Amino acid sequence: MLRASWLCFTRAVSNSGLRRFLSLALISAFSLAATGNLLMASSGAGAPAASQPAEDACKSCVKVTVSPLTPTIEEGEKVQFSATVTNRRNTAVIWSASAGSITTEGVFTAPKNYTSKAIIITARSVAEGSAEASTAVTVTEAGPTISTSRIPDAVDGTAYSATLVARGGKAPYRWSIVSGALPAGLQLAATTGAVTGKATRTGSFAFEIRVTDSASRSDRQSLTMDVSSSTLVCGPPAYNCSRSDREIAQLPTSLPNVGNLAGANTTVTDPAFGNAIVRITDFHTDPSAPLSFARTFVTSSSGSADENLWNVDSSLFVLQSDGGAGYPYAFNAANLHATRLYPSSYPSSNGLKLAGGGTWSRVSSNLLYLDAGTTITSYDFTDRTNPPAPQLVYDFTSSPSCLPPGFSVTWKTKGGVSAGDTVFAMAYSNRGNQGSAIYAVAYKVGSGCAMLNTQTGQITGDWGTSGPANINDRWTIHNVKLSKDGNWLILAATNCLSSSCSKGPYFWQIGTTNVTSCGASGLCSGHWTEGYTHWVNNNNTPLGDQVIRTFADPDPRSITQSFPERIVAPFDQHQSWNNADPADSVPFLASTWSPISKDFPAAWYNEIIGVASDGSGKVWRFGHSFISSRSGVFSTRYAIGSVSQDGRFFLFSSDWMGTLGSEEGDQTCRLASNCRGDVFVLQLN
Repeated sequence: MLRASWLCFTRAVSNSGLRRFLSLALISAFSLAATGNLLMASSGAGAPAASQPAEDACKSCVKVTVSPLTPTIEEGEKVQFSATVTNRRNTAVIWSASAGSITTEGVFTAPKNYTSKAIIITARSVAEGSAEASTAVTVTEAGPTISTSRIPDAVDGTAYSATLVARGGKAPYRWSIVSGALPAGLQLAATTGAVTGKATRTGSFAFEIRVTDSASRSDRQSLTMDVSSSTLVCGPPAYNCSRSDREIAQLPTSLPNVGNLAGANTTVTDPAFGNAIVRITDFHTDPSAPLSFARTFVTSSSGSADENLWNVDSSLFVLQSDGGAGYPYAFNAANLHATRLYPSSYPSSNGLKLAGGGTWSRVSSNLLYLDAGTTITSYDFTDRTNPPAPQLVYDFTSSPSCLPPGFSVTWKTKGGVSAGDTVFAMAYSNRGNQGSAIYAVAYKVGSGCAMLNTQTGQITGDWGTSGPANINDRWTIHNVKLSKDGNWLILAATNCLSSSCSKGPYFWQIGTTNVTSCGASGLCSGHWTEGYTHWVNNNNTPLGDQVIRTFADPDPRSITQSFPERIVAPFDQHQSWNNADPADSVPFLASTWSPISKDFPAAWYNEIIGVASDGSGKVWRFGHSFISSRSGVFSTRYAIGSVSQDGRFFLFSSDWMGTLGSEEGDQTCRLASNCRGDVFVLQLN
């Protein structure tokens, strides 16, 4: 103020001598003011009369003012400044900023990632360079901004996946819908912004999304999604309406409610995938069954995912109790309802109960093959009123080339039935439990029996070639499985009986002495399944790469191209491939397992997936298995399942995260202790 008064006063004096005198006087006055003698004059309070002419003279001084004063903006944000210049016709100013940028029109842009908070904005008069005004701008860290301005449209009944994107702010973000709603069947993942599922209604749907960062700053965006009618053909073999992305699919916050001790035929939709799941069994499925483990129901008490549990048109299936009893069901593919067969004939148990599970015919929709002792029998369910009586198909003791007369079975495992119902295979022990068997047998309709004794290496048969196997290995049998063409029997070994053994499993070309191992080629570990002419295994379990080879060719090739990011071991897979396709072109199914039951770090965790067998690397994702991963029942713990022969459905075991009650009949249970398990059917689209 003193400097401005001095300038104005000296300019008001025209006489140069007088101006020099007054200047010296003012300099003296300023010197006195510096010592405090004129402090009252500079502030205008109680100023002596001698200072008044200077104040009056400064009314003509150039003055600059700036607005807005001391604004606060976010990094990267813009603000318009304006300047007013008085006492000059030329009111132009020159703008400057200590950081960021400012245009000649006064539009300031705050810098990004700015570490210092205060930025000085200055406007200087063009007409009088000594006249200027400044203000300070406070720059704060920017909040999140939603980058997604348009979301892709959806197709009714088709797997959908899109991810909302935001920038700025502090991660992690939380996403929500604040008004309107997504189309039915779609859901928004709060932590990732992923929109997934299958839309179940057509139309136009408007909604508003919000993203909030960890500092509680948010942004909103209005979106519209159109859902059109689908022209795709869902289901096998292409599964056009299922997901094949690799976005994380977390379990929903609230599990789909399938009931507790009761809930059979309850149908729900997995919100992350859009496929329907129906509960088949509950605590009351068989009132005659004893409490505890017999009230848990599984796809197969053997724990094998290779069991052929569906008939050829998915109208019938069979499952088991954990105690081993078999329960044949009729299934309505239209409404997904299942009913026990012949309930009026067996009211005490709600329907027919068999002594074990079975294997369905690959020709007739009504024939179920069951092994009993050393025999294969059939049940014909054509008559749905009167229960069928078993009919003998073959007795493996009926030929001298097979099991000796009077053979006493202590353990057995079924290898299955081939295409055309032409070959049936089994393995037997007469001296112990699983792991003690040495007899692998195959019955060929019209030809008789062929047998491999894995202890002696001898092959005998009613047809083909007999003699010693062309391999020196000797072993006991863990299980056997039959190729769909009926030409190969795959044998998993338990104990080596010779001085050394190759890496299993072993492949016996039925009717010949040709027995090979997988050891020469390697890549043979993990669980496996067999097709018509190909064998698939997930090598290097517990994080297995799916590998395929023909039975005749020892050289495998990889199917899995890559795993989703952040997937870690242990990650197990149990495969199922039940169609009889000579080209083996239809995808096989697998239930995946990890001890992680929530907050999955990657895709595929505890899901039902399909894997392309052509080496393309494509993986379809059909639904969660809703397993806790802690069940004491093997099939329930690993969601062991069986794909239908037509590829439309998947039968699997689950404890539904421990929500199905206890094996003793209580509504609550203790995980890893007494939680029940039930059987579910997943629709594959």
